[in-house]
Amino acid sequence: MVAFRIMKLNIFFTIACLVCILLSSFANPTASILRYEGGYKISPGDVLEIRVLNEPECTLSAEVSEKGTIRVVYLGETKVSGFTIPELEENLRKKYLKNEIFANAVIIARIATYKQRFVFLSGSFIKSGPFALPSGAKAMNIVELINMSGGFSPIANKKKVTVTRNFFGANGEIIESKIYEVNVDALSSGKTMIKGQKWWVYPGDQLNVKERLF
Repeated sequence: MVAFRIMKLNIFFTIACLVCILLSSFANPTASILRYEGGYKISPGDVLEIRVLNEPECTLSAEVSEKGTIRVVYLGETKVSGFTIPELEENLRKKYLKNEIFANAVIIARIATYKQRFVFLSGSFIKSGPFALPSGAKAMNIVELINMSGGFSPIANKKKVTVTRNFFGANGEIIESKIYEVNVDALSSGKTMIKGQKWWVYPGDQLNVKERLF
């Protein structure tokens, strides 16, 4: 009888562990996507929807210009890029107050559409060309990105994937380019010293993989 109870407890404990693992995986479904620390920063090309509670004439939908601005009702051309949504809402509230338009406006803003940000694949991939990162992503794990894009061709040299990355100055000019060599085969099998087995690919990166030498 005691042995039977112990067996039941062991079964219960095993099931509980499995449930915890499953819940954990569902709670963090985007572990391969790097999000912005502190929240996504609004960028040129994003489409914003903004409204002021109980003030329907202030409702607007607009794309953020290359200068990082939109035209806000009663405020005119207003800088919005670089703000998170809560920061933007607070900033607009203060502007309405400062300009004596609304004493205590309740601003409700959201990003209706994120500007698509691409990486570029060339060489021995199943599908070469631009690949769009998920909405609002700062970067993506190279292994998952390649899998989502269609994967390698059968003759690709997975141990030597080059990533070319441009670095820009304040005026948007390229000030430096770096080329990294990534062993995606080792990353996939967990046989590297890289923390968490993740190597991040950022918008604008160019990935190239050559054929294996037989």
